[in-house]
Amino acid sequence: MRKLFNVTKSFFTAIGTVSSLITILWAFFPSNLSALVDNFWCFILLTFAPAFAYAIYVNRNKKQIQLSLTNKVKVKIFYGDLFESDGIIVIPFNEYFDTIVDEKIISSKTIHGAFIQRFFGESEAELKEQIRSGLLSYEPLETNEGRKSGNKEKYKLGTVCEVKSGSKVFYLLALTRFNSNHRAGVKNSEYQKILCDLFCYIEQNSQGRKVSVPLIGGGHSGVNLPKQKLLEFLLFSIVLQDGLTLANGLDVVLSESMKSDVDLSLTEILFKSIGN
Repeated sequence: MRKLFNVTKSFFTAIGTVSSLITILWAFFPSNLSALVDNFWCFILLTFAPAFAYAIYVNRNKKQIQLSLTNKVKVKIFYGDLFESDGIIVIPFNEYFDTIVDEKIISSKTIHGAFIQRFFGESEAELKEQIRSGLLSYEPLETNEGRKSGNKEKYKLGTVCEVKSGSKVFYLLALTRFNSNHRAGVKNSEYQKILCDLFCYIEQNSQGRKVSVPLIGGGHSGVNLPKQKLLEFLLFSIVLQDGLTLANGLDVVLSESMKSDVDLSLTEILFKSIGN
């Protein structure tokens, strides 16, 4: 519905512009244009066809957009492979920072699982050691001795742990908690606080390096929002965070599978209408 509204709005805006242009040209070249304007179908073709083409073009689903969310934060959003990004890459994890990809605790179809298999498939022990070392400065919420699989120490949602694989640097984000049935989830009310904690950590620790994030919460996290709204919520979380500075900006890398769920043209129109 919003897409139709924007197309209609662009169409009538273009109609006004084209009509004004024809009026100006007619004032200078009346003999050349009078025959065309007097012909109803020619006039329709001159005004409606360019206006319709313009409306469709400006509201097409773009593959990439760039936004200045604030004076200190610029964001590029595009479809691609998150793992091919330069700089720091944010990976959503669960509150236990588990590393077992067994389709029960961690699914290979999630970013969490794909990350482990791609970068630590043959060295899970190394990943576990890096996580253990990276979490030394945090106090666990509790130690779940009754947990039969996976790690036992539970950390606060929003906790970030840095690990490395070769030249790549990753920020592992505690995004979801587990229930007794091994189902990961996070409440909508917790989601914004987690994002705020993440961006504060990035600002304080990234040292000016570019940071890339996926559509956080857009997978199996249980955030109850459509992906279009989820993207807008993520961006608004940046806008509303006073004083946030990301020197080299932020890349939001969307999976190709999200093209049918996310319209970047709508996102661009929304945030450019708000301004910075």
